[in-house]
Amino acid sequence: MKKILFASVAALLFSLSTMAQTTTPPANDKKADMKDMRKDLKDLKKDKAERRKEIKEGDKAEAKEISKDIKADKKDIKNDAKDLKADGVKHPVKRAERQIHRAKKNG
Repeated sequence: MKKILFASVAALLFSLSTMAQTTTPPANDKKADMKDMRKDLKDLKKDKAERRKEIKEGDKAEAKEISKDIKADKKDIKNDAKDLKADGVKHPVKRAERQIHRAKKNG
């Protein structure tokens, strides 16, 4: 009986000490994430314009390839938005779009 109790207490202490040593996630990297979000939004806009041009010219194969790139950009934007929301940024996509607009307006 004593051996079982001692073994269970030892296992409990060992598991608690292991949990206490786990590493924490990296610090908030809002600036880098916002920069990546702006880059992805710019790429998305550029790709959509390029796809419209290709469709107008009649090159459907190239338009299909560009559509795959657009889908990847949207996936990146969604993941960046999720990460930024976890960092405490409210409405990250809207905020990044506003930052792009301001940068164009200011020069």
